[in-house]
Amino acid sequence: MPLPTIAFDTSALNALAKGRLRTEPYIKALNCGFDVCLPAMSVDELIATTNPEIRELLIDCCQRLLVSGRCIWPPHEIVKLLVSAHARDSVRFDWRHVDIRARVYEQGIIRRDFPEELCVQQMIEQRQTEQEFMDYWAQLRIKLAPVIAKNPKKRPRSYRQAIEIATLATPNLVWGIGRGLYRLVTGTTLADGEIEAFLNVCPPFRAVCYGLCGPWYDVSLALKVHRKLAGRNDQMMSAYLPFCSRFVTEDKKQLARLRDIALEAKLDCEVLSYKRFCAGLDVGRLPGN
Repeated sequence: MPLPTIAFDTSALNALAKGRLRTEPYIKALNCGFDVCLPAMSVDELIATTNPEIRELLIDCCQRLLVSGRCIWPPHEIVKLLVSAHARDSVRFDWRHVDIRARVYEQGIIRRDFPEELCVQQMIEQRQTEQEFMDYWAQLRIKLAPVIAKNPKKRPRSYRQAIEIATLATPNLVWGIGRGLYRLVTGTTLADGEIEAFLNVCPPFRAVCYGLCGPWYDVSLALKVHRKLAGRNDQMMSAYLPFCSRFVTEDKKQLARLRDIALEAKLDCEVLSYKRFCAGLDVGRLPGN
């Protein structure tokens, strides 16, 4: 019988690594009873840590989790692999048979193949990518403002309301996001029925599309853009949900958003807070809240 699959975001890995002696039993339990998915996106964030001692602590935790697990590629690479596989043979396509294991990350963790200059560059690139991502949605807010002003009642009040608008709109916004991603990888533009079919048979791709609806609501449509909201990496972590039965985070805003995405995109994954994850291991089970 296969082991339950579990993944941790960056905040949960931080908590696990820095807990040291207190969390030692948790790491041992994970090594014995779980198949651990280590998101490469989290590894990228961890190696951007400026303090070398803390960075080593975090990477060492990742290495210990690899005893019973594996790294999986960043979301953009996962999308590329899935779309390419579908474009080659859409009839026999099965997302579960696409190899998304990132062995180069595993080797880098084991060998500590992260020179100081790479860590600094990673930090710079992380910040730059996040800023460019948010700037795009902020510019879209400016374009949508006159449309919303004509009928303020159409402004969504939550992510879930935004998804309802997106899926009922003509054209369907979720399909549009998916069509754009597919075209970016293959150069091919799918018809409505084709992109709908692909979204239905490929949960990770569907998760990314629903994840990208997050900043569309948060930044472009919400009545007020909150200072603390789920960022690019928070939304894109949605790509990992279909690959695990449980996903753990200590970030409250990410916890709420990923739960919404899992619900709206109909993903078979339980999103847990780090606190509930620990409580579940303490009593020998993982509760659902």
